[in-house]
Amino acid sequence: MHLRHAGFLLLALAFAWPLAALAQSAKPAARAPAGKPAPARQVDDRRYAELATQAEGAYQRGDFAAAQSAAAQAIDEGLRAYAGEHANLGRALNVLGAALLRQGKYPEAEVQFRRMLALYEKHVGPDDVYTAAALNSLALVLERLSDYRGAETLLRRSLAILEAKQGKQHPDTATTLSNLSRVLDAQGRFSDAGARPGAAPAPAPAAAAAGGADAAAQLAARASAALQRGEYQESETLQAQVLAVHEKSLGAEHPTTATSLSNLGNVYYLQGKFAEAEKVYRRALGVREKVLGGNHPDVATSLNNLANVQQELGRDQQISASEARIRARTGSSVGATSEIDGLYRRALAIQSASLGRDHPDTAKTLNNLGITLSLRGEFAQAEEMHRSALSTMEKVFGEQHPDTAATLTSLSFALDRQGKVAEAEASYLRAVEISRKAGNPRELLVNASRLGFSLAKRGRYREALPFYKESVETLDFLYSQTRGYTEETRATFLSQFSAIYRETIRILLQLHKIDGKGGFDREALSVASRNQSRVFTEMMRQADVARFSGEPAFIALRASRERLQEQLAQLRQARATVPVTLADAAQRVAGYDAQIAAAGRELSGAEDRLWREYPRFMELANPRPVGVEDLQARLLRPDEALVSYVLLPQETVIFVVTKERFRMAVTSTRRADIAERVHRVRRSIEKVAIGESVLFLREITPDLLHSLHRDLIAPVSDLFAGKERVFIVGDGPLHTVPFEMFVTRYTAAERNAFEQAQRAADGSEARPFLAEYGALAWLGAQHRFAYLPSLSALTSQRLYPKGSPGSSVELVAFADPVFTAAPGLAMPAATSRALSQLNVSFSRAGGAPEIPRLAETADEAREIAGVLGGQSRLYIGNEAQESAAKLNDLRAARFVLFATHGFLGGEFVASDLPQEEGEGGRRASVRREAQPSLALTLVGDLKGEDGLLTMKEVIEDVELNAELVALSACNTAGESVQANNGEGFAGLTRAFMYAGAKALLVSHWSVDSKSTQALMTDTFRNIKQGMPTLTAISTAQKTLLSGRYTSGAYSFSRAHPFFWAPFVLVGE
Repeated sequence: MHLRHAGFLLLALAFAWPLAALAQSAKPAARAPAGKPAPARQVDDRRYAELATQAEGAYQRGDFAAAQSAAAQAIDEGLRAYAGEHANLGRALNVLGAALLRQGKYPEAEVQFRRMLALYEKHVGPDDVYTAAALNSLALVLERLSDYRGAETLLRRSLAILEAKQGKQHPDTATTLSNLSRVLDAQGRFSDAGARPGAAPAPAPAAAAAGGADAAAQLAARASAALQRGEYQESETLQAQVLAVHEKSLGAEHPTTATSLSNLGNVYYLQGKFAEAEKVYRRALGVREKVLGGNHPDVATSLNNLANVQQELGRDQQISASEARIRARTGSSVGATSEIDGLYRRALAIQSASLGRDHPDTAKTLNNLGITLSLRGEFAQAEEMHRSALSTMEKVFGEQHPDTAATLTSLSFALDRQGKVAEAEASYLRAVEISRKAGNPRELLVNASRLGFSLAKRGRYREALPFYKESVETLDFLYSQTRGYTEETRATFLSQFSAIYRETIRILLQLHKIDGKGGFDREALSVASRNQSRVFTEMMRQADVARFSGEPAFIALRASRERLQEQLAQLRQARATVPVTLADAAQRVAGYDAQIAAAGRELSGAEDRLWREYPRFMELANPRPVGVEDLQARLLRPDEALVSYVLLPQETVIFVVTKERFRMAVTSTRRADIAERVHRVRRSIEKVAIGESVLFLREITPDLLHSLHRDLIAPVSDLFAGKERVFIVGDGPLHTVPFEMFVTRYTAAERNAFEQAQRAADGSEARPFLAEYGALAWLGAQHRFAYLPSLSALTSQRLYPKGSPGSSVELVAFADPVFTAAPGLAMPAATSRALSQLNVSFSRAGGAPEIPRLAETADEAREIAGVLGGQSRLYIGNEAQESAAKLNDLRAARFVLFATHGFLGGEFVASDLPQEEGEGGRRASVRREAQPSLALTLVGDLKGEDGLLTMKEVIEDVELNAELVALSACNTAGESVQANNGEGFAGLTRAFMYAGAKALLVSHWSVDSKSTQALMTDTFRNIKQGMPTLTAISTAQKTLLSGRYTSGAYSFSRAHPFFWAPFVLVGE
């Protein structure tokens, strides 16, 4: 992996505060006692001030060695002038510590910053802003030493001082908060409630208007905080504002402006906007070369940044032999063979001269150059670079440091590709062990998965499996720590590592081929369950935990676990940061190992008790997969079966579990093939749904539907023969097609009969169009299907059911909402914007959204209310408002009906077909998709709402106890590619399940109003007569299948699954 060069912009916090105010000449060394005045001893500290100024100037020029020397002389002079310690010495101590830090002399820098902290605590007080500055500077050193816990402690104290003394709006407070966020992020504690800067203060109006340093500092801190949260778009906007402020106040050619350019480039880079990043990196480089000089260390940082982005843009092209000779004659990048190579080598020359060959930044550039050489296939040279970098990392940080582990990872790859298998594996294993001992989950994830991959590609699957398992466990932990961030941010994080789940399943498939009785098929199902509807699964667990979160016994157990976790983490960090230069370093490490083992045993005991007494909390904190044993022993009933799918790029994996049996079937059907067939089904349906000829439904041939049954059901159908209910947990495109419409057989005789009937159809009463579909063997006639977003959803519904207070209302319904503006009923601007994000078209004539009215749904709601009897509340027409959906009426309802359009919109997910191993490591651009939504009344007085009930709003603002929520008349208008993968469907339904619905009746596509009305009314009539919900739906579907309708002079059969199959049950 490329090692990023840490910026030191935040270090300027210590310089930014008016420390010079303490350095006034001839200041009294001490106050005289009260009473008779005593003459103050006059101090001549002009030489001290001169030396301190020289030190600061050298630091700004990048001459850190000169800054160190001048600062040390200033301290000696100050001690002489002030006759001992004095607060003014903090100025020189600050420069000395910063200069040592920039030279990679971290232990020495720590000593000086601790001196500065003690000085300020003694002379200006422990709660002074100068003390806060010293705390911040010392924390930056500890951060570089990977003592994140120590850095966190100091930053929290600094933050408390600043909030009390200067307020939350001050830029220094914002910067310290940002530093704290970064330190927490390094520990994998993304969502620490106590420090996460999700609401970083905006600049005060006066500061923002002035566009000065305070506004820029606050904006920069907010941008950094947004970046730590993964909210790249917000960070980009803020960094652009910082740049504008600096360009206006300082000028385009200023070091601070160059830093702002570099920071903006970093945000572009993380979003995959490499062309934009290259432009600003080049600008930053130009400014730094002009203002700081070509040999300044910051120029080297810019060269590294530019080389990294060039690599991403695929511009590592070899230079010609003639150009190489010209460069050699002119002395330019003699050893370089490409522009990227030249950039790295120039940066390396600058750092070697200004920082030294043994500086960690020099080592990082060596490592990056080695990676470039590896990508070019020059593995021997890459190995040399990595070994040199590793030597420096071990010398500066020690063998247990995360940067040491990262360099080992790069070295391992170069060794691996040269066939030096034993050395590569030893190097990978060492990196894994460092990451484990240091408690660094991110490094552990990368190194364990890479070691597993290295072993697996040589067929050593048994050896690879433990490392893949460790990677999966670590990824689950890291993902759980992102709780509290946006779903977009969490999905972006997960997409970086999603291949680990697929790779683990592939390993298990290979081992199952070798040993069919080794239980690897069961493990594969467990791994698959981990990656199903991740956010939904967590939300359901949170809802379950909320029911006992106030119990004193639970609170005490949770607090004990957290205390032990904190203690263990601190011990691990302390062990990882024992200075290698200490004479007793080995003894200290051994002592920490003993303490870590003891704390680990105590933590295991506490967690065992929590698993016994509060298992749902532990499932939330340490997610466990749903396995075959759980399904058979606790979840499934004798008359049920569960079928779960994993669509891999080259094969399809099908799991079937019943109370008595389990089987994993693997077919050679590719994921892309399944997706293409599902797309063909959807494409024909969507043509009809938007008003084209119903005869386009003939494109959905029995051959196509039978092929889906052949590849997805037939390999395992014997296991659930005779089962009353079959749960389906789909994957990707399988979320968007009802299995009921699969054709179980299609013999030659049946083909002839079908084709003959189709040719004979003329639309008459005797031979209606589409009647030939009535004779097909539908899967829905054999089984009743219910659909689940994940295996864990069944756990929540069966083991942790929500207590129901009883229903006082039979039905609450929303129908025939108003979509089109009229006199006195204008559409709010916020609504128009939201519809545009959902890709809803607007007419050119009047500018109205092209959303068809659903007038017939008013009759549907009234008819269902009549069938159910009892008390009903119907919100029809203009009353079908979003604000009404958020009232407590829904909580009291047994049944809830939304007879309106649904827009799936996408769910912030990556491509349906994941990138394969070995493909270029390009970062996909982060695209913000609209959330799945229900369209309610969109015009008039919407009482502060926009008329679209989003997935997020259902989760946060709607509370249900309903037996069934029906989303009638929903269609996929405006559906994005992501939603067509099934994620939008899963998202909208899961939100209602989280809100408390036991089951949902949802539609995959829009159907003609009479079919929908008939099916919905019959379903509720059957429920009223005592049928179970699934039986009621199935019976209504069979009734509809035998029906027909007329359009003009032609008659049509409803035997085609377009009419009867779209409504499916999700949940119980």
